[in-house]
Amino acid sequence: MDMVRKLPIAYIGIAAMTAAWLTIFLAAALNPWFRFTGNALSDLGGGNLSMNGHPAPTDPFVYNVGLMIAGVLIALFSVSVILRSRNSVEIIGASYFMISGLFLALIGIYHEGTYPHDFVSIWFFILSSISYVAIAISFIIGKFRITGIILSLLLVLSWIAFAVVPWGSVAEDEMFGVAVIDVFVILHILTFRRNTGKRISGRVIPLMGIQKNGSNVLT
Repeated sequence: MDMVRKLPIAYIGIAAMTAAWLTIFLAAALNPWFRFTGNALSDLGGGNLSMNGHPAPTDPFVYNVGLMIAGVLIALFSVSVILRSRNSVEIIGASYFMISGLFLALIGIYHEGTYPHDFVSIWFFILSSISYVAIAISFIIGKFRITGIILSLLLVLSWIAFAVVPWGSVAEDEMFGVAVIDVFVILHILTFRRNTGKRISGRVIPLMGIQKNGSNVLT
């Protein structure tokens, strides 16, 4: 836990987002038959022509292992948030986000063509949304009311868009979901910058001049 506490929170979040997008685009580049407008992202991790209606992916481990790495990074980001949390509601939200990261890793383990695949895929997005509902509430009741309201509006609007936009493929709505989660994470990271007034290193530093119970309050 001490090692995670010292990790820069912004860098972990950025690493998780980068790992997810690199995984998607690298796996797609290895499979020329794949179309973002006609396939599901999970087609890059498993399945075949007879069972799933698409060719068996080349090097499916690129997609599957990439998701596992991104999932672990999300879990580490969440633990880092918990260690720096501003209130108990933020801890609840970050805990749900940590579980969603584990579900993302499970998508890589239970790839397309395995029984639990649909379950873990859907619940990754559901748990991510639940986590940021709680985090938005934590902002509203804490120091970041405007950010919390913006986050709440984005959550509602993103689910409306998911429901009403005539997406051309599963991959399109999945990438929309990933992009929305990225926006949530970026907004979350920015609150730590505003909390310290320093660079977004995410390191645990005492806030000068603010004390609680005789000891410095940590970010």
